Amino acid sequence: MRARFRRLAARLWPDTLFRRLAIILFTGLLAAHVLSFGLVAVNVFGPSNDLSDDYFIRWVATAVAILDRVEPEERPAWLDRLARTTYRYVVRDEGEIEAAPPKRRQESVERLRAMLGPGHDANSVLYFDALNRRRVGWLMHLKDGSPLMIEFLGRRTVISPWLPAALAVQLCLLAFFTWVAVKLVTQPLARLERAANGLGSDLRGELLPEDGPKEVARAATAFNAMQRRIAEQAVERIQILAGISRRLQTPITRMRLRADFLGDSDAGEKLQSDLQEMQTLVKQGLALARWRDEVGEQRCQTDLHALIDSLVCDYSDAGQPLRFAGERGVTILTHPQALRRIMINLIDNGLKFGEDVEVAIDARRSDGITITVSDRGPGIPDEHLKSVFLPFYRIEASRNRETGGTGLGLAIAQQLVSALRGTLTLANRDGGGLEARLEFSS
Repeated sequence: MRARFRRLAARLWPDTLFRRLAIILFTGLLAAHVLSFGLVAVNVFGPSNDLSDDYFIRWVATAVAILDRVEPEERPAWLDRLARTTYRYVVRDEGEIEAAPPKRRQESVERLRAMLGPGHDANSVLYFDALNRRRVGWLMHLKDGSPLMIEFLGRRTVISPWLPAALAVQLCLLAFFTWVAVKLVTQPLARLERAANGLGSDLRGELLPEDGPKEVARAATAFNAMQRRIAEQAVERIQILAGISRRLQTPITRMRLRADFLGDSDAGEKLQSDLQEMQTLVKQGLALARWRDEVGEQRCQTDLHALIDSLVCDYSDAGQPLRFAGERGVTILTHPQALRRIMINLIDNGLKFGEDVEVAIDARRSDGITITVSDRGPGIPDEHLKSVFLPFYRIEASRNRETGGTGLGLAIAQQLVSALRGTLTLANRDGGGLEARLEFSS
């Protein structure tokens, strides 16, 4: 039972910090507001009821004294003058004496008897009005024996009619200022979340403003320092990679020249093949370093259909089977050379490891543009779909020396897509094959 209650509470409890803080703060303020109102009500309405009852009894005793002193024929006029909105005086003797009146009413009647003095009586009676409804009244007798009854027409108003409206306005103000307070508290966290999400794609992005409360300013300062350190380390790693790749080109060139002296022997062909693979790896390393560093520069509105169509034409001229489907006139703000490099890597993978390669553009989404490169090859095991974006990661079942490849193509594509603030995902297709989905937000 306790475990079920915990699960129910976990489902009902909000999953966002904004809602949790809002509920806690509003509940606390509401409890404090209700408690303070209750204490004020006890302090005001309790004594005020006693004072009101005492005032009412004194006023009834005064009315009885006035009626005792006026002539009987003048009493009807005085009855109208003494009447109020909640009660009135009538000269009649009817009704049944209430056997067990409530404690407060009994105490009031006894106080009235004591205040009227000898020669008067007072009792709580039950009678029926003109509509045959049962009502409560007080029956007294004047000094000359004439009956006098008080008929209660309605309850006395203790709470002002505007008080509920005022309480509703106060609750609305509590809710509004709770929302403002929680919004101000969680806004720096939202900025930090956006900055953290953008950190992976652009290490040279704008720094967080280091202002606001001390805790927020210190967190922003620490985050900016972390971003600078990561950017410096990334630049250093890219510079090392670029430097190694450039320096390897010279010895590789010398080795290829020396391999030419071996003639057409089997050892010479194998050496030339290894050197060609090394040369490709060096070029890919240089591309990774150069593109990742340059893609953050100038961007421009690019005709997406024209860019991909020219690329598909180049492959077709080279005898590579490739199909293309997409709307004309679709433009995107991007770095055209980087996007071209991404498409080349994805298309090369499709042609190398599959067949029936198709490139498609989908611009029907209101929130962005999708480019897909699909093939009918062997696909990739689901457990490797994310790992293939790592540099030099190879799946021997589908990648080998005969098919070529350095293990950097998808890594370069992923780095460039992140720098362009897009997303690149891979998924196996129904019926076999792989689909690379490239998405850009509008």
